[in-house]
Amino acid sequence: MNSFFSMDSPVMRFLSRVCDLIILNLLAIVCSIPIVTIGASITAMFSVTLKMVKGEESYIVRGFFKGFKENFKQATIIWLIMAVLGLFLYMDYRSAVLLPDSMQSIFQVLIGAVVVIYLIVFTYIFPYLARFQNTLKNIFKNSLLIAILNLPWTVLMIVCPIALVIVTFLTTTTLVYGSMLWILMGFAVISYFNSITFRKVFAKYEPHDEENLSEPLEAPEELPEHHETSAK
Repeated sequence: MNSFFSMDSPVMRFLSRVCDLIILNLLAIVCSIPIVTIGASITAMFSVTLKMVKGEESYIVRGFFKGFKENFKQATIIWLIMAVLGLFLYMDYRSAVLLPDSMQSIFQVLIGAVVVIYLIVFTYIFPYLARFQNTLKNIFKNSLLIAILNLPWTVLMIVCPIALVIVTFLTTTTLVYGSMLWILMGFAVISYFNSITFRKVFAKYEPHDEENLSEPLEAPEELPEHHETSAK
């Protein structure tokens, strides 16, 4: 019985991780309330979960605000760009109903293709910023390239959150309980599990002697030629 309640027992480690994710999720939500800071909050959340999956996290609150502060400028600019692009895509899709039927379908398919690219970039860009240091131009470019070069993982990380959102809105009951779970720990849980994948993906583009995630890496302008390098 004593071993069951030991801090090193699997149950206690699991409960400790759940508590960490709850704290992280609430921090991310609160710091996203001004809306303009959503990008910085997402980046800070990934800066913590990327360390979590390798067992390097120490203080969740301190780590979150460190990532928030260090990446605030670039994350905010990226978020504003993505938000404006998302708004334009939504308006263009809605405006398609004003076109003739033959043109409407073609236009909606084209917008749908752009939306897919948008989701791909959005999925990778904030975790990339949390892991690597680079210029805005190269952050956008490398996020898209890495996502395409690791397309199966990319599809998985896009489809799973979308499926969870769809399930949340299925019925009134799922909406109530689902909303509670999202507020409690949903965003941090997705960040955590996606970070397991990002660790595998980003390891291909990290220096081979890199042993930890304590500091962001200086990313090259161009991706390495040998993309098949095994992840650590």
